[in-house]
Amino acid sequence: MRPRYRALAPIFLVILAAAVAAAQDAAPRPEPGSDAPAPAAAPAPTDPVPSAPTVPAPAAIPARVDALELYRQGRNLESAGRIAEAQGRYRDAVEVCDRELAADPARMDAYAVKCWSLFRLDRFREVVDTASAGLKVRYDPRLSEVMGEAYFHLGNNDLALKNLQRYIENVGEFGDRVSTAYFYMGEVYQRLKKYEHADIAYALALYRDPSMSRWWFRYGLAVEALSDYRRAADYYARALKLSPDMKEATEALARVRSRI
Repeated sequence: MRPRYRALAPIFLVILAAAVAAAQDAAPRPEPGSDAPAPAAAPAPTDPVPSAPTVPAPAAIPARVDALELYRQGRNLESAGRIAEAQGRYRDAVEVCDRELAADPARMDAYAVKCWSLFRLDRFREVVDTASAGLKVRYDPRLSEVMGEAYFHLGNNDLALKNLQRYIENVGEFGDRVSTAYFYMGEVYQRLKKYEHADIAYALALYRDPSMSRWWFRYGLAVEALSDYRRAADYYARALKLSPDMKEATEALARVRSRI
């Protein structure tokens, strides 16, 4: 860490100390089996002798639709640019989760998948409400993380940081969404013009996932605000290496090179 940032280290001490904690398993649990449908009643006799009325058999229960699979299908469609179809999958996933929660209000996987699907639909207030309801049942780090992202988009910087930090503290440094959590912390600090804090958060995010061109660009903006033009040029160049058509990175690189 650069000497001028040593004073900032205590801010992240709690976060980094969590690296020794065992990462909580956030993988969805296996779905419980569904009860078998009741057997159909025997057919009525064909002779004219009256028989006792029978109760109709219930309609066959269709094969269970997996909410997580619907969400993943939505993500794949979104990546392929098929936005309308993706949104349909996300809405379907929300409906499935609602049915699951009606049957079992303590089903944490359903809370998580519903939050993720609502997030992709930009329904951030509903993300917060759903995650809050789930956290009243019991703590699940997946809900803290997605709630932190939602609070960022709702403009609540304090609650965004609180939930993102809580997520990292609970899963350690190897959780599935740790890199994203650090990136959003960097975004919050950049919004607050705390550029040195943003510098650290972006560095931690990109150390764990250096493949995100957008993240390199945002990191470049933070260090450019610190007048560190050489580093900014390096980060903009990395963004362009990953996404050569990123116009804003091209313009930013030209801008900082003129100041070196």
